[in-house]
Amino acid sequence: MLRENYPNYYEIISGNLKELRLSHKLSQEKFAEIIGCSREYISRLENNKEQISLQMLLNISKIFELKPEIFFNY
Repeated sequence: MLRENYPNYYEIISGNLKELRLSHKLSQEKFAEIIGCSREYISRLENNKEQISLQMLLNISKIFELKPEIFFNY
């Protein structure tokens, strides 16, 4: 199956989100406030318990003035 040849991108994205938050010295609560969601949602994303939507990923990219593809780098 083709899918087996790809890394777990949700896991990569969750790590990159946490790295982004920490690099800006933001708590989960403050990060959530900035992007317009709950702290619990951020926790679930960072712990790979929930999959981020494309729209949320694009919103975060826009807020932090980043290219969305940086979240896929590992």
